[in-house]
Amino acid sequence: MHKGSVAGLLLISSLGLAGCSSEAAKQPVSAASPSVSASAKTTPAPSTTGTTAPATPATAPSTSAPADDAAHPLTAITVAQRLQAAVPTITSVIEVTEANDSTGSIGQPGKYTSAAWIADTGAAATENSVVGGAVVEVFASEAEAQARLSALQQHIGQGPAFNAEYHYLQGTVLLRVSGALSSEQAALYEQAFTGATLE
Repeated sequence: MHKGSVAGLLLISSLGLAGCSSEAAKQPVSAASPSVSASAKTTPAPSTTGTTAPATPATAPSTSAPADDAAHPLTAITVAQRLQAAVPTITSVIEVTEANDSTGSIGQPGKYTSAAWIADTGAAATENSVVGGAVVEVFASEAEAQARLSALQQHIGQGPAFNAEYHYLQGTVLLRVSGALSSEQAALYEQAFTGATLE
C-alpha cells in the first residue's frame, strides 16, 4: 500500500478515536448527585385574617428529584434530617409510617411514598403535621408531586379558614412549610431545600 494512503488511514483512525474520547468525556460520570432544580413556591394565604390570596406558583423546569443513588433513593426522612442540620429552629423530625399516618395516605396510589414531619419552634402548634412546622412528602413521580401541589394550592385558595403554607417543589419532593412561620424563617427552609444540602 502507498505510504501516503497508510498515513491518511492512521490520521483518520486517530481522529475517530479522539472524537470517541471527546464524546465519552461529555457523559456524566455518576448519577449519584444530580443537580438541584429551581423550586416552585407560593406565598402563604392568611390563616385567619387578611385578604391576600396565594400567589400563582412559578413554573420551574422539570428535573429528576435528588437521590443519593439508584440503590438508596432519597426518602422524606433523609430530606428532613438534612433540613434539620441547616435550619436552627427545627427541634425534631419524625418519619411518617403506616402506623402513625392519620390520613392513611402513605403508599396509596397517587399519594406520597414517604413523608416526614418537622417540628419548628416558630410554629405554636405541637401536632405532627405541617401546622407544627413543616412536612416533607416524596412521590413516585414528578406528575404526582405536581398534582399534590396543585390540589393544596386550590384548597388554600378557598379562603382564610384554611391553613396558610409555603410550598417548595423539587422533582418528586414537596416541602410544605407552615404559614405560621415568618417569610424569613420560610426562606431558611427554601435555601436548605434547594441548596447544596440536598446534593
